[in-house]
Amino acid sequence: MKNLLCLLAASLASLCLPTTAADKPAAKTPAEAPAAKRFRNVDVAEWEKLRKDSQVVVLDVRTAEEFADGHMPGAINLDIRGGKFAETLAGLDKTKTYLVHCAVGGRSAKACGQMDGLKFEKVLNLSGGITAWEAAGHQPVKGR
Repeated sequence: MKNLLCLLAASLASLCLPTTAADKPAAKTPAEAPAAKRFRNVDVAEWEKLRKDSQVVVLDVRTAEEFADGHMPGAINLDIRGGKFAETLAGLDKTKTYLVHCAVGGRSAKACGQMDGLKFEKVLNLSGGITAWEAAGHQPVKGR
């Protein structure tokens, strides 16, 4: 009896399996598949190598007050919490390389996600933000 039940269960299970390629579920098309993110996180050492390139744009997405308290040389302040952030972001050159940072990495990751959605070609987020950069011995510039 036990063998009969096992045989019956195996037979029923085999009925649920696809038998031909036509029976298999269709693969997701590229439009249905989740989009791969275009940005990645980098550490301070890689950040500094990239920052030396005069063609990259360093975006500091902290508040104007935080920026004035100390920022990276050459950085542009674009406050993610500011009222015109999305509008300003949309107007930037999407073909340039952007190095994006905030205080510790949360706001800049959000900004990178928005840039990703706008199809910026190359966006890098500083892991640990300016806090990690300063901890590595780099000196910020004060003022605006």
